Amino acid sequence: MSQVPCPPMPPQRVSHAMPTFQFPRSLVQPLTRPWYALLNCGFPFSNRLERHVVICGFPRSGTTLCQLMIEAGVTDIAVFGRERRALDKARYTWHRHRFLLTKRPNDIFLLDDIRDFYRERAASVRFILFVRDPRAVLTSIHVDRPNEFYVSVERWRAVYEHWKWACRAADVLPVRYEDLIRDPAAVQNAMTRFVGWTVDRPFEEFHRCVPPGFDTDALNGVRQLHADNCERWRQERFRDRIGGLLNRMMPELPSALTELGYEANEHWTDQYLRRSA
Repeated sequence: MSQVPCPPMPPQRVSHAMPTFQFPRSLVQPLTRPWYALLNCGFPFSNRLERHVVICGFPRSGTTLCQLMIEAGVTDIAVFGRERRALDKARYTWHRHRFLLTKRPNDIFLLDDIRDFYRERAASVRFILFVRDPRAVLTSIHVDRPNEFYVSVERWRAVYEHWKWACRAADVLPVRYEDLIRDPAAVQNAMTRFVGWTVDRPFEEFHRCVPPGFDTDALNGVRQLHADNCERWRQERFRDRIGGLLNRMMPELPSALTELGYEANEHWTDQYLRRSA
């Protein structure tokens, strides 16, 4: 692990690092923790866990899509069909499978805490960190909030600082949303080498076998992969949003795009700056 210090934790409203109180789970979980610890340290057919795979990174960057691909295609893996905290499932799951999968974008703020949990345990952890063109992330709309842009500039900035820091580590595999859409087989192979699991159903066939109970809301519908999704931010309806980002809310956007390799220069901004002037 790099000696570069972890960036400061952003405010709770951004990081959601501390779980919110949920009745009765918040009262029951602490009482069950010794039971799960006992189950996972000697009971027959327990403690089989070899690796916990944590999907996190930028919101609206393909984390749910990747989760669905894995749940539909990977064998001998504990899955949950929806967003779950990595530390909760590490502590409160009976480990009867070789692999454990959790997905929660905001777990990018808790990488060291998750590492600390596994430091003295036989199982290890691997992080799959998703990134996507910031213009697509910042113009994305979630089905639960159809009248607003889902990701704020404040949240994007906080994730970016932690993403740059996290990608230095050997237990991290950065994945681009665009690569997952355009070449899912290559991403599947990279993940298989990184994690060591077995894939029975190719990632690109995920839509043929959606596991029962999987929460597909974040996908805005299950359908075959289309490369056009990578360029959706170019649509006319998003011009004002991008112009506002460039002129007021996020003047560093062009440099971030260059750092991430999505643009070679700032020429793309000309049409937006002229329109917003």
